This record gives sequence, structure tokens and C-alpha cells, in this order.
Amino acid sequence: MSADPLPDVPGCVHGIVSLDPPTIQCDGCGMTVSRPGRLSWAILVAGITFDPREVGGPRLCRECGKAAGRTDR
Repeated sequence: MSADPLPDVPGCVHGIVSLDPPTIQCDGCGMTVSRPGRLSWAILVAGITFDPREVGGPRLCRECGKAAGRTDR
């Protein structure tokens, strides 16, 4: 990871690091993506996701997901 991870927002799923504005962080490279508005919209457009086949796995951006061998990208 190239950046220190930010702390998760208490009560939110891992990788949600701010609610105002909604911000999601990649576990691989540390990139953050913020979007104004609803948290659900920020999660959808950020492209920083969990692999649904890997319970408890990392939240990764598209580039880190490809580097990790995710085929759903």
C-alpha cells in the first residue's frame, strides 16, 4: 500500500472513510474517491469494491483488482 489507510467510519462497512463527503478508500494503493450526495451513489461510482467470492477480502480499485488477479474487472 502506498498510503497509510484512513480509519473506517464507525458503524460503516470497511473502506468507508468519510460520510461528509462520502469517501471510499482502496486497500491496495490507498486511493480515495469522494462524491457529493448519498453514500450509496459514492460506493457505486467509485469502483472500489470487494470481490464477492472472497469473504472479508480487501476493497480494491480497478487497477489493484486487476493486479490481484480479479477476473470480474
